[in-house]
Amino acid sequence: MAEAPSAVSKKKRMSRVVEQNIEAKPRSIHMKKQMKFEVRKLTPGMGEAVAKRTILRPKEDGTLETWGDVAKRVALGNVGLLPEKFSKERAKEFDILYKHIANGSMLMSGRHLQHGDETQNTRNMEVFTNCSTSSSSFILFYLLLNGSGVGRSYDDDMCVVNWDNMPIVHCVIDESHPDFVWGFDESVKDARHKYKDAIWYEVPDSREGWASAVEKMETLAFEKKWADKTLILDFSKVRAKGAPIGGMQNRPASGPKPLMNAISRVATVKDAGMSAWKQAMFIDHYLAECVLVGGARRAARIATKVWTDSEIFDFIEIKRGGFLWSANNSVAVDEKFWKQKTKHSQKVLEAVMKASYFDGTGEPGFVNQHRLVQNDDHYDGYLNGKYAQSAKYKPLKDTEKMLSLIARHAGAKYYAQIPNPCGEISLNMLGGYCVIGDVVPYFAPTDDDAEEAFRATARALIRVNLMDSLYNKEVKRTNRIGVSMTGLHEYAWNRFGYGFRDLINEKKSKDFWMMLSRFKRAVVEESAAYSAHLGVVVPHTNTTIKPAGTTSKLFGLTEGAHLPSMREYIRWVQFRNDDPLVKKYKRMKYPIKELKSYSGTTVVGFPTQPEICKLGMDGALVTAGEATPEEQYKWLMLLEKYWIQGVDESGKALEDTGNQVSYTLKYDPQKVNYKQFAKMLKKYQSQIKCCSVMPQVDSTAYEYQPEQAVTISEFMKVVNEIETDEELKDKVEEDIDMETLKCASGACPI
Repeated sequence: MAEAPSAVSKKKRMSRVVEQNIEAKPRSIHMKKQMKFEVRKLTPGMGEAVAKRTILRPKEDGTLETWGDVAKRVALGNVGLLPEKFSKERAKEFDILYKHIANGSMLMSGRHLQHGDETQNTRNMEVFTNCSTSSSSFILFYLLLNGSGVGRSYDDDMCVVNWDNMPIVHCVIDESHPDFVWGFDESVKDARHKYKDAIWYEVPDSREGWASAVEKMETLAFEKKWADKTLILDFSKVRAKGAPIGGMQNRPASGPKPLMNAISRVATVKDAGMSAWKQAMFIDHYLAECVLVGGARRAARIATKVWTDSEIFDFIEIKRGGFLWSANNSVAVDEKFWKQKTKHSQKVLEAVMKASYFDGTGEPGFVNQHRLVQNDDHYDGYLNGKYAQSAKYKPLKDTEKMLSLIARHAGAKYYAQIPNPCGEISLNMLGGYCVIGDVVPYFAPTDDDAEEAFRATARALIRVNLMDSLYNKEVKRTNRIGVSMTGLHEYAWNRFGYGFRDLINEKKSKDFWMMLSRFKRAVVEESAAYSAHLGVVVPHTNTTIKPAGTTSKLFGLTEGAHLPSMREYIRWVQFRNDDPLVKKYKRMKYPIKELKSYSGTTVVGFPTQPEICKLGMDGALVTAGEATPEEQYKWLMLLEKYWIQGVDESGKALEDTGNQVSYTLKYDPQKVNYKQFAKMLKKYQSQIKCCSVMPQVDSTAYEYQPEQAVTISEFMKVVNEIETDEELKDKVEEDIDMETLKCASGACPI
């Protein structure tokens, strides 16, 4: 593709930023707390516990990495992606990356912090992608296995497989396999004896192998001629439960049983009397459950369906009663939906609002497809069905026919973009990825240093897009990236002296908003210049705000665009009653509770104070529960105006090259009745790209809650009672529950 307009002239300007002294000297620019470049310490307690559970690797001497070690290996892995002809640039890029990651002013995302090292250029990109989309079940499963959050459109025309036509499926395993159970599993020997005219497939021991088993089933169902045949899936080669997985830092394998069980459940869809889109939803749920059982991570998914489909009301109600919980559902709507007053559109609107409010789940949500950035350049190249192929995984020749049909249907749609599960990225519903990295301007000593971090993040993400991936064609076509930021409220206060209610007063806080647009323009310019330098397409989208629920906890920051969920609080972490740590914590006088409803479980309370509570904001600090829905919608609209789209120095809107803001807006159903809720949604939801609107859940009735808000006096009482035992202080570390790393903080998918 030709170089972007004025990209060459901008490159000289870019290079001055890139070449500035690595140890930029801090200067005072109205900062309330002056920052300096350093190897930043993880937040004691929370940050250390999160890093230990999700990021830090053991070293040869048995100790864990430091944050500086993480910064070094992640920077090395990223610059190693540069092709050999650019190898002379690696040292300079490494210095900039290391400086900002170590300082915390550039975090990348958890995927990079966990997997990034000098072997990155030998791995597949899926491991480093935060989010993706899929239009088939086997690819969705493959992406989930790689840890990517996956979105899928369940529009009628996008579900081309009638699973009633799948073969009769049997999962078998050799009786010598360590996981074989006599009297429960069907052995290979017995199957060979019984099924004389069956189709046999040996499942390889890899992510690709597991996905290929589902691909075999899906393709045979698509071909409509194997419904009376028997398909035998032989799992004898799949490693046993507990065996190490090299690509996951030797974490223990789940063994073949989760997938065998999932496939048995998939087989129940055959002849169940469901439409193709509904079959696909059940099948994808069963496969997602399998990934969850694997233990590596939760399976993050979003399911969308366009409002004009004939069975849209079935989709709206499909999760009622707790079914198909592995995906968050949203109805895809457009400008016509909000403007016209047809009987169908009004009926859909009312059905969605009632389900969202009265089911108490906030689902389904709305996705405004007409507001998602869509660029169809060179899209026609997908019609041959070869848009999903990589060095590690190439679908079967017969599968290409199915993928080709899906591509034709997707290409015929007016709106072909849907969001990823957390709602911050616009992706081709046929299949696409985004790689994301966070900038923390709060930790940057100066505005220029913050801008350098934004530019460095854009370059780093473009380098990731050079990796091999299943969607190579889409990555080369779009080069999509997501430069995000977190700790936004801390930055606004420390740099400008603005609290939340100051920020939503656009006139009063114009200098803050224009600074965000300065950073936006820097990302746009750097993306164009660096893409031209590497000879790749300029990214179709570039800025975003992701939830940052895990990475923000490393330094106790507010998460993405979200307000703090609470001020001081107690984190209650579960331990087994016989865990020796419980006695040590009790000896140091941490709060201890033995649970009755969780047999054999004790919880230990760790007093936690977010960074924002240490800045002296006093009455200017607003929590999520204190902000009105209207105030939060205004906040989102301003973020979309100045950061997602951006404005020039005169205030004129730029061409929209942004993604979206991931945001969960909470309301109290005790204070907001249905009439008020409906009025709010009708007024504001059409004005933003995506937003999850969910009821606040009163968790005080539950015996166990991961986080318990306390007053400052209650917080200090707990802190003062904890004794620093010299014998124990170096042996006792705080832990963290996986529940705390999910959506309890308010950063939830749409």
